[in-house]
Formats: sequence, C-alpha cells, structure tokens
Amino acid sequence: MTTKQPSISELKETVAVSHRLLYLTGLCTTRGHSSARIPGTDRFLIKSWPHIHMSRVKAQDIITMDLEGNIVEGKTEAITRVSEWPIHAEIYRTQPDVGAVIHTHQKWASTMGMAGKTILPVLGTQFSYSVAEPLPVFDEDKALIRRRDQGRLVAEALGNAVGVHLKNHGMVFAGANLEMTTMDAIQVEYEAEITWRAMLIGDPETIPMLFLRGHWERRKAGEVFEPWEYFWKWVDQHPDSFRPRVYQT
Repeated sequence: MTTKQPSISELKETVAVSHRLLYLTGLCTTRGHSSARIPGTDRFLIKSWPHIHMSRVKAQDIITMDLEGNIVEGKTEAITRVSEWPIHAEIYRTQPDVGAVIHTHQKWASTMGMAGKTILPVLGTQFSYSVAEPLPVFDEDKALIRRRDQGRLVAEALGNAVGVHLKNHGMVFAGANLEMTTMDAIQVEYEAEITWRAMLIGDPETIPMLFLRGHWERRKAGEVFEPWEYFWKWVDQHPDSFRPRVYQT
C-alpha cells in the first residue's frame, strides 16, 4: 500500500510510465493520455502536445495544467495541451477524491461498449474486480471531448465507477492514483476480450462478488497492488520481453 505522498518529479515519472504501459499492453497505439492530480491541488500533470508517441513519453514531456485549461508549468517552446484536456479537468473538478484519469481507444473494451454489452467478471479475481460492477456508458456525444460542457457530462456519466464507455469513441478510467488506474485499464481490457470470446460459445459464468470484494475494497482504499511494482514496472523496463494478449489462467 502506498503511504507517502509522491513528489512532483515522482508523479511525472508515473505519468510517463503509464503512457508507455498503455502502449506496451496494446491499449493505445498512437493516441491516448494519462494524467495525475497534484495532491491537495486543482492542478494535474499530463503529456504535452504536439504528439509524442505513447512508447516514448518521458517525465520531461509532462506539463502542469489547471482546471481552466491553462498550462501553468512545463515545456514552453512550441507546445500546447492535448485537445481532450476537458475529460481530465472536469472529472477532477467534480470528483475531489479522484487522483488520476486515463483516456484510451482500447479495442476490446471499446467494442463491448459499442455493442451495448456488459464486460463481465470472468477471468481471475486479480483481474475481474475491475468489472465487479458494470461500467456505465456515455452516449450523449460521439465527438471528441474538447469542450468543458462535454467533459462535465462525461464526469456525470462516470460517477463513482472504475471507468465509462465513450460510445463509438473509447474509454475513460478514473481512480485514487495513476498506478491503480493504469492497472484498471489493463484489467478491464482482459475481461472484455475474455467476455467476448466466451459469449461466442456460450453463456459466461461470472465470478461472485464474494470472491472479488477483497480486491475491490483495496482499490477503493487507494492501495497500489503488488503487480505494479513487481510486474508492470518491470515490463516497462524490459519491453521486448512482454507478449501482450497472452493469458496465464
């Protein structure tokens, strides 16, 4: 469990690592963004623009923004903010307990949302806690979320859920910290693919909440699970060793 508040430099490193892991795990190819709130403030850390390939985002590429969309710290030469910054800003504005936001275009979870199907908790308690409760769907707007009013509607649709489907667009995840929220995005994708495959041959049997509650409560408490330190950060340091989409059940 994480007990101390991370420094700004540590948070920037985590934001950068999150981007690289989203690429390595196949959740993003060239587009997507992670952010982390600076604890105790209404400012957040997010990658800058022009586009930096997800696999190459470094701490020095991270800028600080406020909830009004202003860049308040970071690179200043020929850079600006990502266009969908209102997703992040409005979730942070409306949910003070949220410490991290991620937007992806991940294939399997997005497909389930487009089809109006619920991602089920079917593969292992260490993965399926992330979909112990159904993820809501935002379907009021299928355009890019570039305005604050759109961002507010996404935040409302998200509520206290792990994530929300942006219908015909992608996914948004939010949580207490970016380590856990990154793991949520990865876990949800696992469950989405296995749900889809299981539905092709029968009616998937879900894992009861009784067996998921321990992981669920730890997540709600803002714990950083062991796989972040012992597996996902290792994957980031050894990208050639990782074969995405392979399951060990």
